[in-house]
Amino acid sequence: MDQTTHEVRLEQWRSVITQCQERPSGQTTKLWLAENGIPEKTYYYWLRKIRKLAYESMKPELPMVQHEQHSEIVMAEIPAEDILVRDAVPAVTIRTKRSTIEITNVVSDKALVELVKAVSRAL
Repeated sequence: MDQTTHEVRLEQWRSVITQCQERPSGQTTKLWLAENGIPEKTYYYWLRKIRKLAYESMKPELPMVQHEQHSEIVMAEIPAEDILVRDAVPAVTIRTKRSTIEITNVVSDKALVELVKAVSRAL
């Protein structure tokens, strides 16, 4: 696949993912995908690809982490619509001695970016 084709598909899937995340409350991702004729595996494939690209694009913004003991609490504001998802399933769990972070399979790119920024400030 050439670069132009890849970019066009990427933009199409960004649009599909945005539409899915803006679906009516109470409607599951699975139901929305079925109603719109989108294969679930294909949707999650592109969701992972887009999240990976978003993460890679923000890497230069992340400070180098130095391992020190901190006892302060770092607060991160995450929009309520990113938290209140009925069909969210923990896809990643990060545990330390003092805390646990669970990231669901339907977290928005914006919320994921804010979470990574908050964690990097806390370390």
